[in-house]
Amino acid sequence: MPRSVDPQRHGARRAVIVAAAAAQFAQLGYDRATTAGICRAAGISSGTFFHYFPSKLDVLVAVLTTELESLRESLEQVAREASGLAAVLAHAARIEAEMADDSYVTFVNGLLGVVGEPEVAAALAAESEMVERFLAEHLGRGRRDGDVREDVDLADLVTWVGWLVDGASQGALQRPTGAASPLAAAILALVATRPGVLEPD
Repeated sequence: MPRSVDPQRHGARRAVIVAAAAAQFAQLGYDRATTAGICRAAGISSGTFFHYFPSKLDVLVAVLTTELESLRESLEQVAREASGLAAVLAHAARIEAEMADDSYVTFVNGLLGVVGEPEVAAALAAESEMVERFLAEHLGRGRRDGDVREDVDLADLVTWVGWLVDGASQGALQRPTGAASPLAAAILALVATRPGVLEPD
């Protein structure tokens, strides 16, 4: 008779493995991180690891999925606390803080070798779509509030802001770790109807 599985315990053990993997990927990068290192960090055997995840790539996808949920919660919190252009700038400030963290460069560089894997590409595409929806909603609200320029199609503004974010991300890979990014100020200069309409924190 098969042994019954306690869903709560199963989920908790899986979360421990995902957290350990995320820490290893942030510290070492995907290529240098090993399943053995993840097992040591999680305090589990290799058999337990492979019971939950068939490969290192599978646990990376789980990390990306967990981060996607964290992003969703972050955007929802921003939307509860701000709206319109202020919400866009708050999101940009969160990205700036993330890029200034020492582990950002290691983690992002580690993804470069696996971005073509379908599961990784799907997770990254879901993240982009979520952010695009957030930007479209809040740039649209900012336009109705009179804070966001109206001489450019809203979809184009969303695209341009996305380019700024991508450019800041690429720049973060070149700057010394911990260096500040002017992302929020750049977005403000691009989309605001007039100087000083809002000041990024």
